[in-house]
Amino acid sequence: MQNTQIIDFTLVYNKHKKALYHYVLKITKSQMKAEDIVHDVFIKLFDNLSSIVDTNKIEFWVFKTARNLSLDHLRQIKRNNLRDVDIADCVNVAEDFAYTFEKNEIKEIIMNELNNMNPEQSEVFLLKEYSGMSYRQIAELMEISEELVKSRLYKVREKLKTVILNLNRGEL
Repeated sequence: MQNTQIIDFTLVYNKHKKALYHYVLKITKSQMKAEDIVHDVFIKLFDNLSSIVDTNKIEFWVFKTARNLSLDHLRQIKRNNLRDVDIADCVNVAEDFAYTFEKNEIKEIIMNELNNMNPEQSEVFLLKEYSGMSYRQIAELMEISEELVKSRLYKVREKLKTVILNLNRGEL
């Protein structure tokens, strides 16, 4: 691999690793599995970087590959009827227990709501909120129109807003 390709790879890695990790973590719900998948994505990128013609599509390629690997992981769990348990997820050291508990409770409620939604809607939300992708990028990744992305995102946000407002009123 030439020096320019190594530099290109390093730039892509540094630019996308954090957003990609958060995106995969929200899908897999396992820190270890998210790290593994992100690692695999970047190995695949490194191996295929010389064959990628349009460098403007690298971000798309990285997120599409991560999405596919994450969905493969979920399918494997369903097939094996197993649930990954990440020990690090079970350990919660907090300076302010009350704040952390409330914050985690809200996150759990939001994630439960997302899990109960149509996967196409929740995925749009995860891509937008946790990966910072644009409407256009999400539309390309999911192979849908930008208008459908906006519509799904609006519906998810409205649903989550209602749930949080009901929580604040003590209705849940």
